[in-house]
Amino acid sequence: MHLGKFTAKYIIPIGIFIFITMFIITIKFFVIKVSVDQVGVRTRIWSVNRGIIQKDYGPGWHRAITAIDQWDLYDSTVQTLELAKEPSRMGHDERKEAAIRTADDYDVSVDMIVKYQIKKGEAWKLRQNIGVGDRYKIIVENETRDIARSVFGRMVERDLYNPAEKRKRADECKIQLTERLVPRHVDIIDVLILEMRFDPQLERKIKNIKLAELDNVLNKSKTLAAEQRGITQTIDADTEAVAQKITGDKERSITVLDAETTKRTIELLAAADKYLVQKKAEGDLYKQQRKAEGTLLIKQSQAEGERLRREALAGMGGDIIIAMEAARNINLADINISSLDLNLLDVDDMATRLGVSDTKGKLRVDPKTFKQIQEMLNQPKGTDTAKPK
Repeated sequence: MHLGKFTAKYIIPIGIFIFITMFIITIKFFVIKVSVDQVGVRTRIWSVNRGIIQKDYGPGWHRAITAIDQWDLYDSTVQTLELAKEPSRMGHDERKEAAIRTADDYDVSVDMIVKYQIKKGEAWKLRQNIGVGDRYKIIVENETRDIARSVFGRMVERDLYNPAEKRKRADECKIQLTERLVPRHVDIIDVLILEMRFDPQLERKIKNIKLAELDNVLNKSKTLAAEQRGITQTIDADTEAVAQKITGDKERSITVLDAETTKRTIELLAAADKYLVQKKAEGDLYKQQRKAEGTLLIKQSQAEGERLRREALAGMGGDIIIAMEAARNINLADINISSLDLNLLDVDDMATRLGVSDTKGKLRVDPKTFKQIQEMLNQPKGTDTAKPK
């Protein structure tokens, strides 16, 4: 029972220890880790197919059996080569800049930076053709110095302070360096010129030349300014003349337009007056014509009424009218009438007694016709009379 407890108490820690030990041994003797900023190249040093594996290994864990596999790790990021002065441990600056001899025999120091990177997928070729370690970095630096001496050595003193010329030389240096390092399996990202330092004699000469050029530019600027002032004055005078001409043309145009507008207005008013007079005359003529036609109709109506009156007086109607006039002129206050001999309510008898008779001696008058004749006689003189129906 005691043995079982002892086993349960120590078996688990022993197992963990063994597992950790085996894991450490495996990592140390059987695998290798390639970081994210690295690329690995594996070489078989003991095998039937010995030699470099033609493949780049990216970040992660890879097989690395001791005495069988050999690994070389390279920087896969963009690297920087800086050719400039650096402080050393001895207390003075270490000269690493590129030393140049110009075309006109002056010593110039160029501080420059080269950005480069191992070509993707060709790290194993770099290991095979150049070797292990940082030998490729030494090749990049040597090629850069050689090309810098060739490219910048063709410059003269006037080019040394010309920024455009510096950029042109840097681009040329990048192109040549890229061509040189293609078989070295290195890509050139960019070439930058930081500074150019000259010897004191050349610096004074360049300063004097620069001052002379600035004086020349200043004199040219002054001359150009004077010319521009003259041109400006000429432009001002021309502008003033043009403005005056435009103003005169404008005033003349306004006067002409005003005269044309006045003339057109007078013409329109005359045409309107003429139209008004014409329409008024036409209206008066139409009025007179209508009035004459009305007067003619009145005259014709009066003549027709008179004709009808005469026709009425020529026949039986005349006897009736005479009888009515006689009856109207009778003064009943002065006449004594016997109701036995005369019946005033007998119209026929009264008409016969007043002179109206037919062939038989009796009156044959329609009471309605008699009433119309009476109304006609009662109308004032000069009005129209209608023909009895």
